This record gives sequence, structure tokens and C-alpha cells, in this order.
Amino acid sequence: MRGLYLMAGVAMAGVSSVFALLAELQKRYDLPTSSLGWIGGAAFIAALITQLSISRYADRGHARLVLRVGVIASAAGLLWFAAATELWQFVSARALLGAGVGMLVPPARRAILMTASGNQGELLGRFYAAYLAGFVFGPPLAGFLTELFDVRAPFVVLGLAVAATLVPIARIDLPEAERGVVLEKDERQVMRRLLRMREVVAAMLVIVSFRYSIGVFEPLWAVHLDSLGASTITVTLSLTAFALPMLLVARRAGALSDRYGPRYTSVISAFATVPLMASYGFVGSLPLMIILVIPHGLGEAVQSPGTQAALADAAPRRDAAAAQGLGEAAGSAAAALGAFTSAPLYAWAGPGVAWLTAASVMAVLLTASTILDRPVRLRGTEPVVAA
Repeated sequence: MRGLYLMAGVAMAGVSSVFALLAELQKRYDLPTSSLGWIGGAAFIAALITQLSISRYADRGHARLVLRVGVIASAAGLLWFAAATELWQFVSARALLGAGVGMLVPPARRAILMTASGNQGELLGRFYAAYLAGFVFGPPLAGFLTELFDVRAPFVVLGLAVAATLVPIARIDLPEAERGVVLEKDERQVMRRLLRMREVVAAMLVIVSFRYSIGVFEPLWAVHLDSLGASTITVTLSLTAFALPMLLVARRAGALSDRYGPRYTSVISAFATVPLMASYGFVGSLPLMIILVIPHGLGEAVQSPGTQAALADAAPRRDAAAAQGLGEAAGSAAAALGAFTSAPLYAWAGPGVAWLTAASVMAVLLTASTILDRPVRLRGTEPVVAA
């Protein structure tokens, strides 16, 4: 699985560089604040399309092909970012990068789930740790390359690095399903079948809440810190402060899902991040903002592998990749909504309203998830209903 971990880390380094350098790109190419949401939103829409249309083929004997095409698309998107000079080009490049990442995750998680034996939360935590490693080290690397050369340099370097991961993933022994099977009508409607399951929908709502917050973060974070006087290096280091604690506890956070139940840990940790999200628009101190993202990152470190494992538990095992793809698709739609709406709201009503609105949406989604499927805390083999 090391090839999968390397691929995930390098790809996420490229994605996080877009987060970190958005304010720099805005100043260099004179991009309006209200339009920044289109860059992030295009990525999430493209990921939504690939996850709904392509992820299921990882269950049908084409996991290797889906993975390789995802790597190629991600690399091409980053290289296009380096060449872009106008808004439509940045939107298109981010869409291509989003489509690539949308194809990477489902087959990778499927490989993990198919090889796990009672420790799927821990293994998903390892994969998430690799993902986070890219988020931790991508922004400072991007900031360093920007200061040393140019804002285009990070996208060239990381685009080539993503392309180079084609070599290690070629040696991965992915568990493949039998090819050439004629699918029954019910199999062709796997997404609809999953959406009829209450437990699946409840698990997806937690993912939707999490990914909605990411959609809000992408267009707002760098711009908001820039308005507080942060330099490009400071913005990149703030993202490291957000992700580094997540990286340090990711494996143990995944193990918490195995011990107390993924449904319980994901919902509780998700609720804990809501007040932090609401506070960002009212904090006028740059150091305090950076301090606040540390507990936020810790909460999401527990939440992310928990949501993936909870969705895996709720869905039939034969539809493992399709369920993960559906969860990612729902998350991508929510992230697109967050990106499209938060940037205009920020420009029109200011940071307080934008961040508070995002926190309110998260709280509603998590409440609905809890109503659909009450979280239970596992103690040994006896489930105890959470208060």
C-alpha cells in the first residue's frame, strides 16, 4: 500500500498549494474576490461527476485503469495551473485537478477495505495520514518555491511529482473484481440502492458537513488571512498548523473508530468543530486564528476516517468502492455549494456572516444525521446508545 500512500500525499500537496496560493494568484492576475469560489467550486463539481460516473468501475475490474487516469488528470491540472493567466483557465485547471482526485480516492479506499481484517479504521487512518502529509508539507513547499522563483513554480514541480507516482502505483497489487460480467438491472442502479438505505444516508450527511466546510475554506481562508495582514508564507504555515496535528494523530484517530465505533466518533468530533468554524469571522487576531485551527484539525482527524469507516459499515461489501464514491460525490456537491456561496457572501456581508452561515449549515446537517441514525458508543462488544 505504500504506493497508494505516496500517490495520495503528493496529490494532496498539489491541492493544498491551490488553497495556500489563492490570495497570491488573486493579486497577481487581478481576480475578483466574488469569483474565487468558481475556482474551488469547479473542482468539486468535476469530482462529483467522476465519482458518480466512474467510481463504480473500480468494483467491476477496472481499479488500475481508474487509478492511473486519475493520476494523469491530476498532474495535467496542476501543470495547467502553472500556465494559466485568466479566470476561465484557472477554473478549468482546477476542474481537471478535481476530476483527477475524484478518480483516485475510491479505488484506493477499495483496496484498503478489501485487504482489511478488523482494522479498517486504522488502515483508513494511515491512508488519511498520507493524505494529510501532503496537506502539511505542500503549502510551505509552495510558499518557499513562490518566494524563490515564481507563483507558477510550485504547480510545475508538484505536477511533475504527481505524474511520477505512476511508477510506484504500477507495482500495487490491487484486488480486482472479475471483468466482463453482464450487470443486472439492480447492479446498474447501485447508487439508487445505496441511497435507499437510511444508515448510508446518515453516514453521508456527516461527510457532507465536513466537505461543505472544506468548500468554504478553499476560497476564504487565504483571502481572509490576507485581510488580517498575513504574508504568503504565513498563510502557508497556517495551513500546516491546521494539518500537522491531524497528521500526528491520524493513525490513533482511525483506531478510535475501531474501538468506540466509527459512527459515534465521527458524529461527536464533527459537532465539536462547529463552534470553531463559527468563530473565525469574529477573530481579528492573526495569531489567535492560527491557534484556533489546531483543535479544529484534531477534530477533523478523528472525523474523516470515522466517516469513511461508518459508510463502509453501512453499505454492502460488494459495493465498497461505489459507496465510497457516492460519499465523495455527495461531499463534492456540498463542497461546491460551499465554495460557490461563501465567496460572494464574504464579499457582500463580510467575514462574520460568511463563517457563521457555514457553521449553521454544518450544525443542521449533523443534526439531521443524528436523527436518521442515532450514534452508539461501543464498549467491548456491547453497544451503548450515546446520550
